[in-house]
Amino acid sequence: MSGTFIAVLSLALAAGEAPAKPIEVKAEVCVVGGGSGGFGAALAAARAGADVILVDQMPRLGGTSTNAYVSNWEPGPDGLLTREMYRRLKEQGAVGITKDHNPDRKLGPFGLWLCDPEAAYEQTLKRSGWTRDQWRAVVFDPNTMSELMSRMLAETGRCRVMLEHRCFDVEMDGERMVAVSVKAADGTVHRISARVFVDSTGGVYLCRKAGCETMLGPDPKARFNEPYAMEKPDKTLNAITLCYRIRKSDKPAPALKPKTPRKRCGAHISAVPGGDLILNPLAMIPGRALIDLGYEETMSQCQEIVKTHWHCMQRYPTFSEYEFDSHAPMLGIRESYRVVAEYVLTQHDLAATLEKQTHADIIAIADHAMDVHGNGGRRVHGELKGPYGVPYRCLLPRGTSNLLVACRGAGFSQIAASSCRLNRTMTSLGHAAGLAAAQAVKKDISVREVDVRAIQRELDLPLAVE
Repeated sequence: MSGTFIAVLSLALAAGEAPAKPIEVKAEVCVVGGGSGGFGAALAAARAGADVILVDQMPRLGGTSTNAYVSNWEPGPDGLLTREMYRRLKEQGAVGITKDHNPDRKLGPFGLWLCDPEAAYEQTLKRSGWTRDQWRAVVFDPNTMSELMSRMLAETGRCRVMLEHRCFDVEMDGERMVAVSVKAADGTVHRISARVFVDSTGGVYLCRKAGCETMLGPDPKARFNEPYAMEKPDKTLNAITLCYRIRKSDKPAPALKPKTPRKRCGAHISAVPGGDLILNPLAMIPGRALIDLGYEETMSQCQEIVKTHWHCMQRYPTFSEYEFDSHAPMLGIRESYRVVAEYVLTQHDLAATLEKQTHADIIAIADHAMDVHGNGGRRVHGELKGPYGVPYRCLLPRGTSNLLVACRGAGFSQIAASSCRLNRTMTSLGHAAGLAAAQAVKKDISVREVDVRAIQRELDLPLAVE
């Protein structure tokens, strides 16, 4: 995710702050948001020969997977980039495959996903049809993942990375995006002009500034006629989480007792290569908090919840030798604004699976469950019968000619987004967007005119592509 919702809320506060003489910067492709989708887009475009600038407001790359401590890839189809990333992390001894060491919850109401030296990467490449004892995930340290992303981009020699820069404005000429303005912590402003832009901000900030139509929250049944949609939807957004890290200690510091201790707590807990554990309390606070309270207040409330959660978890014998290390520097945000693209993926696509989908422009494959955390989760939840494809048109915001979207805010209904929002899928979307951007630059054409079949062949998807 950065590609995060911060880029939707707090960045808007900076609008109108540009000084009279910004520093002019030119690129062929400009990617805003350095999460999984933005990384994939920048890397693919640079490797394809384009001069790229990648902008992100966080101090390091990786978005949700690094800055929000969601440092695992849940089971599901991979792509060429994630397979390469796994191989390189494996060579460093910085990645593992986990299985649940608390399957019947005898130790407490939590999943304890510890590294299994006998597990293989291939066991993580399927979600649909899994059984609990077959479920495997890839786990990595947030620090090593961010370092790998930076190294891979640097190796291209064609990608300039601008960290800790907030995008606060865009310039349009009709349907064409001309430039974006970004501001550094010291107040320096750059005006970045490019031929193609990729919005990987998570909350589709560029699209919103460009005036594109967006969606937020549950879709009414009348919009897409999805079986799980409500006639009159509420304002439920997929819940927010603040993950935190604990470490072993000979003399672990006890958690401070909160004013109102919890009686029961659960979490998805993943081992980090090296011994630390990362706890994901899942549905910590309603997703609407970002809109109702703002980012800073939401973060503050989540930090208080983390204190009560760790106090509760430390009572279990499993964690008696651990102490609190840190909470993630960024909220784990599952849902925000979504753009109305040339095609909007819906529950119908998920149910059809690849077997019955008729799209000729599929550029990514996923099979994660429909999965809304928190209020509304019981209504929108369910495993799928098989993998489904995401069409290239989901990356094309309506009313634009040189803008692509590669993040959870692409052309998805809320129900579809709850399934394909995960890291490996976002990296695959970015990979396709980067190839499309580079092709558009090379041929001097619109991103709507690119040869999608050529992109499919480069992605090496399991599709019948001539």
